[in-house]
Amino acid sequence: MKVAIVGGNAAGATAAARLRRSRPDWDILLLERGEQVSFANCGLPYFLEGLVRERSSLFAESAATLASKYRIEVRLRNEAVALRPSSRELTLVDLASGRRYREGYDRLLLAPGASPHRPAAPGMEGPGVLGLWSVPDMDELERRIRAGARAAAILGAGRLGCLLAEALRARGLAVELLEAREQALWPLDPEIAEYARAELEAKGVRLRLGASVESVEPGPGRGVCAHLRGGGAARADFLVLCAGTRPDSRLAREAGLAIGESGGIAVGAGLRTSDPDIYAAGDAIETTSAVTGLPAASALAGPAQIQGRIAADNIAALRPGWEERYPGGFGSSITRLWELRLGMTGASAGELERAGMAFRSVLVRAPAIAPYMPGSSSIHLKLFYGLDGRVLGLHAAGGEGVDKRLDVAATALQLGARVSDLERLQLGYSPSVGTARDAINVAGSLALRSLR
Repeated sequence: MKVAIVGGNAAGATAAARLRRSRPDWDILLLERGEQVSFANCGLPYFLEGLVRERSSLFAESAATLASKYRIEVRLRNEAVALRPSSRELTLVDLASGRRYREGYDRLLLAPGASPHRPAAPGMEGPGVLGLWSVPDMDELERRIRAGARAAAILGAGRLGCLLAEALRARGLAVELLEAREQALWPLDPEIAEYARAELEAKGVRLRLGASVESVEPGPGRGVCAHLRGGGAARADFLVLCAGTRPDSRLAREAGLAIGESGGIAVGAGLRTSDPDIYAAGDAIETTSAVTGLPAASALAGPAQIQGRIAADNIAALRPGWEERYPGGFGSSITRLWELRLGMTGASAGELERAGMAFRSVLVRAPAIAPYMPGSSSIHLKLFYGLDGRVLGLHAAGGEGVDKRLDVAATALQLGARVSDLERLQLGYSPSVGTARDAINVAGSLALRSLR
């Protein structure tokens, strides 16, 4: 049996290793168009900031280690450009030599990831417009900083844009953060995202909300000038695109596989595509929200790894007739901005409204640790719940301890807990790390009272 995997990183590389453990006698071929088979995409801003000192530490696995540890054949800089499901065949291009060739398979896993969104505005392809999606992108930004860049503009105030703003401020650059929406860190609830705005501005980032780029043209020297819709401009040494991603579903689409509403590859709960011999996982696929049931596409490493394992188990078919199932996404994420932590799990108000789900919410401000302890600060929670009491989502901001509350809520969501369960949770307590009645207990109590 021969299994080909298109794409490495969280989904593809994880699936390859899992599949080798299950099927030691199968042929496994991993095809990656980039120069690294598995790297820490989320760590790129931290390298630019200087928190990650060694560039090599960003590489989780190499082609050599996958070959030696798992006997997996890895071909770097080899891109799949066409897929023929009827003949179970891929057309590949060796990007180093330009050679085109064909490769057959018995089972195929598509894990090509996502591509950065590049707005369709004049000048977006210019030399002063950069990205931060790959190691070469990171290297180019580092080169420009070392060459003396003093000012940067960032398009998009999502997680990546905000993290990059912090990194560039740490390197001494003036930073303008341009966001077309009226808040940073969408889809966080606006009442929670407001803390991000305050933190960014307090640290010297010029945050311009409702700012859509109409065109980009060369500025003085080698710089850029981004003209904004409605007037105004942002001038900098370079502009970095952090305006979100889109599932990379081109290969599947051109092969005639089903594509979902979000543009991601359509898969069933077992991560099988519309072709029975082809599976897909990671940022390229469309799944559903585990809370609302709406179509969803996400670019998060945690779900991608889970999907890679599930897809590998189903390809291996260790138990005939049994299929591992992906439950859907919960959207759990967290961002650190200087001393502030912000994150969410589950649904937002907008998602619940689009799904037609009746819900309520409570906003809680409570101590993160015992108020009498040095360094005590507040934590801010917004809890969303159904009229039946079921937990639907939690958005949070504060200092240390935000991750703990989000993880508790994520567990509650996956287990179908209700707000009465949150009120009665018996959580670990010590004055230096929490309170006897935790903020999660308070949120559950207030929600339960509103329902009664």
